[in-house]
Amino acid sequence: RLQGAVIAAADRFLKDEGGNGYAIPYLAKDDPWGSNSSLLNRAMILATAHDLTGDAKYRAGVIAALDYVLGRNPLDVSYVSGYGARPMRNPHHRFWARSLDAKLPAPPPGVLSGGPNSTSMSDDVAKAMQGKCAPQMCWADDVHAFALNEVAVNWNAPLFWVAAWADSE
Repeated sequence: RLQGAVIAAADRFLKDEGGNGYAIPYLAKDDPWGSNSSLLNRAMILATAHDLTGDAKYRAGVIAALDYVLGRNPLDVSYVSGYGARPMRNPHHRFWARSLDAKLPAPPPGVLSGGPNSTSMSDDVAKAMQGKCAPQMCWADDVHAFALNEVAVNWNAPLFWVAAWADSE
């Protein structure tokens, strides 16, 4: 019964690929705070469906999600620090805040930005963008953009899981 629920959820996520221009298993009509984490959480379900069935369509969905956060997205940026030609460099973080204070460190490689957010424009950077960007374009690599560029361990966890899964394939 649980396996059936995982596969049914994975199939729903794959249907979402046709609803956006980047064929990711996620509908981006309104991106919420932490949208990259939501996408990668879906990728974990897809990976589990692949493990249960061996069906390559689920693996393709996982790789599409990983490709998206690593730079195949409307902004052509990697939302992961230290990876890609145009990586995120200025996360909203109290310690990895070199752009605020040269004495503080830059983020280490592998830190995931929350990503586009078109639903909760809570900081000044996001407020200035409100109504001026399509959902997947509502992002800024700005240390002050906590609604757009915050980092969190619960967002990094699915990135780690999905990257490890992809590496094992």
